[in-house]
Amino acid sequence: MTDLIIVGGGAAGLACAVTAARRGLNVLILERLDRVGKKLLATGNGRCNLMNVSSPRYPGGGAFADQVLRQCGVEEQKAFWAALGLTLREEDGGRVYPSSGQASTVLDSLRLALTLHHVQVETGVHVTAVEQTKHGFIVESQERQYRARYVLIAGGGKAQPKLGSDGSAMELLRALGHRIHPCKPALTQIQTDTKPIAGLTGIRVKADVSVMQGEKKLYQERGEVLFADYGVSGVCMMQCARYAQQKGATLAINFLHGMGFADADAAFSELERRRCEWKALPMEQLLTGLCVPRLSSSLCKAAGIVWKDRVISSLKQNEIRVLVQEMQHFTLRVQGVKGFEQAQVTSGGADPTQFDSTTMESRLVPGLYAAGEVLDVDGDCGGYNLMFAFACGLIAGNHMEVTRDNY
Repeated sequence: MTDLIIVGGGAAGLACAVTAARRGLNVLILERLDRVGKKLLATGNGRCNLMNVSSPRYPGGGAFADQVLRQCGVEEQKAFWAALGLTLREEDGGRVYPSSGQASTVLDSLRLALTLHHVQVETGVHVTAVEQTKHGFIVESQERQYRARYVLIAGGGKAQPKLGSDGSAMELLRALGHRIHPCKPALTQIQTDTKPIAGLTGIRVKADVSVMQGEKKLYQERGEVLFADYGVSGVCMMQCARYAQQKGATLAINFLHGMGFADADAAFSELERRRCEWKALPMEQLLTGLCVPRLSSSLCKAAGIVWKDRVISSLKQNEIRVLVQEMQHFTLRVQGVKGFEQAQVTSGGADPTQFDSTTMESRLVPGLYAAGEVLDVDGDCGGYNLMFAFACGLIAGNHMEVTRDNY
């Protein structure tokens, strides 16, 4: 029997393993894939956005996340990385990365710590069941059984199953009596009606985006929008994805601030000036300097302005008003979102209120712990999800005590 078995060798599991092992616990990691930390290598476009020093942003499970991060926040996590020899740097928006700019250095630091503290790692192990016994737990795989005093479930949610998160970790918790909230992809691309954006694939713009359900605004975000052949992407749109899954949702894109206008009146005045001063220029030049020609074409089409054989002086004031309205409220009907294969994180999972935020231990099953994305907590882009996962792992690893005489 070992002290601790960790199901899942991702961010939360690795942090817990290092923390528990250097306190003297015997630790075994069981990982489904052929190596630990594969999802970690893919985060932050391969740069690994470890945390964020700004105010927490957790649209899912925010109260629980706040409780966890009050115990193990920025300073505690910085100390953890410093002890591992990993240096950090802070960038725009409070994002914190390894100084190397490479996710591989984060994983290298963690794996070195596993070696130094004699953590056992078994890969290619698919855990099928966890059973509580009088003296601890039996962990079953397709090949064999393992025994441990403590078990940490850190196998992730359902996002990016090719990197190890297939939802099976949630089912282990469900079998032990925990509530599992329905799961949806979060931080993913949005599929829309493509007719209004035909020809815009690959164009990036700064914009304000509102997710609307009829006249009701569900969410608003500002940032970069990337047009694609299926709809829209970019960090701004990925933040909107969890809200865009509501029935009848539409996206209202406001290009005005990205074009340099304070408001619709300023945009109208500028276009009216152009109508007066650029009289003989062809209509397709109307938005020159404000956006790329392909976006200009889409906006004018949406406003019902025909370019062919027209000069700017032929533009009517009512046409300008309609065009400004499209620049401020360019609407796309949502048809869905990309699935778990593309999502960065899962919305949904094990009910966090059934776990003690000060220890990460189950309130239902003593000695059982959960950490990271397997819980129904999800944050915005910017390092929040990894920060929560590492915090959970560090808290759990610091809480477990073993009296070997009781074995």
